[in-house]
Amino acid sequence: MNWRLIFVCCVVLVGCEDQAIERNPYLPNYNFEFEFNLNLPQYDNLRFTGGTHTISSLGVKGVHLYNLNGSQIMAWEAACPNHNPSQCSATIVEGIEAQCPCDNFLYSLATGQPLTEGATYGLVNYRVRRNGNQVLIYN
Repeated sequence: MNWRLIFVCCVVLVGCEDQAIERNPYLPNYNFEFEFNLNLPQYDNLRFTGGTHTISSLGVKGVHLYNLNGSQIMAWEAACPNHNPSQCSATIVEGIEAQCPCDNFLYSLATGQPLTEGATYGLVNYRVRRNGNQVLIYN
């Protein structure tokens, strides 16, 4: 019997733990799917690097879409990630950043990370699948 093989298998099995993914405690998890075509005029801005569009009818407070590099579109929850949903908690897109009017925290639309010191959570990311000009956003 090969003791080395048994030892390696034991080390691998012991080292593989399930790590819980920490969800944002302020925002509920809504399931949705939304598909659109980039050829439609309202999405024209998303056809170019740095372009943005907000769909207010999705997610908690809407979804900000951001064209990262000409082909990859990022989708972010528009609700401030460091507050319970309220009247002031819908972020506003300013260039390549989203700003929370509650506390003026800034977040990157490229990475979702907070750009302001003191912010605990970054923007909540939604999945995006793109096939040519057809884009599916889902959670």
